[in-house]
Amino acid sequence: MNDFEPIEQLCRDLLLRTAAPERARLMRSIGREIRKSQSDRIAAQHDPDGAAFTPRRPKTDRGVKKGKLRQQKMFRKLRMAKSLKAGGNADEMWVGFGGRASRIASIHQAGLSDAPAPGQPKVRYARRVLLGLTNNEQQWILDSIIVCVFQR
Repeated sequence: MNDFEPIEQLCRDLLLRTAAPERARLMRSIGREIRKSQSDRIAAQHDPDGAAFTPRRPKTDRGVKKGKLRQQKMFRKLRMAKSLKAGGNADEMWVGFGGRASRIASIHQAGLSDAPAPGQPKVRYARRVLLGLTNNEQQWILDSIIVCVFQR
């Protein structure tokens, strides 16, 4: 059982009471709001549970100039709308990464190993949960569905 199963079942039961076009409109709207919320949370460098992301490791190579990269926030481009996509139809709503961004995000989401650049040795990345619903987001989704269903 995953964390979302109880909320999914409740939402499914409530949404079956609405017409397909209305459901699709609601799903797209929820998707946009969750995408924005996820983007804001990634910008704040926090996991869904509120814990801060593990910071970047310090550069240890001798002779390497100190740059600004290690001082900047991580995942600046991943949180942009062109990488972090949201959508939905009458049956589902989704938020996720597409293309090359999905590969980068999945490595950090699971804490996997990967080469930083072609030809370099693999590095184990710290686990940083980029996508996941906070308790507030789950409650907001449920509230949005209830308002939509009972406002008709």
